[in-house]
Amino acid sequence: MLPEKGKKVLITDFDGTIIKKDFFWYIIEKLMTEEDVQPWKDYQAGEITHFEALNRIFGKIHINEEELHKIILELPVEDCFTELVSYCNENNIDIYIVSAGADYYINVILDFLGVKNSVNLIANESTYSPKNGLQMTKQSEDSVFYSENYGISKEAVMKFLKSKYELTVFAGDGTPDYNAALWADVVFARGTLLELCKEHNIDFIELDSYCKVFDYLKSN
Repeated sequence: MLPEKGKKVLITDFDGTIIKKDFFWYIIEKLMTEEDVQPWKDYQAGEITHFEALNRIFGKIHINEEELHKIILELPVEDCFTELVSYCNENNIDIYIVSAGADYYINVILDFLGVKNSVNLIANESTYSPKNGLQMTKQSEDSVFYSENYGISKEAVMKFLKSKYELTVFAGDGTPDYNAALWADVVFARGTLLELCKEHNIDFIELDSYCKVFDYLKSN
């Protein structure tokens, strides 16, 4: 059930924002060859979608699940993230993690951190098997959060939540985050998102540490 208008909400990207490295690039670094990365080049050339590029590359992972989990848990998590989740839970602030990646690896990390049931996750549904790799399933086209390119439209999520909360705080780092950031009351940005905010004169706070988000939520 959605809250009455008046609450604060944090909407946050995951890869490169909550974790310091993107799972996508880390798994390429650990397991892939240059030939395996061709789908990403096809995406950059405009030949396939972002969703299809990720899915084709993720489908090339063929290790046992225990080994995959070990790699996933090597990804460094931002300082203050778990403390922020505890604080938000105790102070009636909702958290939505919104990702164009696969919910499989996100859930592995959230479960390991002990916060899986303390946040709301909106990401591409996915399953893993050593035979078929990590496979994402795109939402149906009539879903309110559907995106042909990314699977999940972060902008649609932000627009939906903005009408439900008094204060919307957004944190992100990439191109898929930009249109969502346009709807936020407060934006924390790093990486490509930071450069896009500068280019388009969008107010932002530099996300040099997730502790900065934590401090903001405590003081506002």
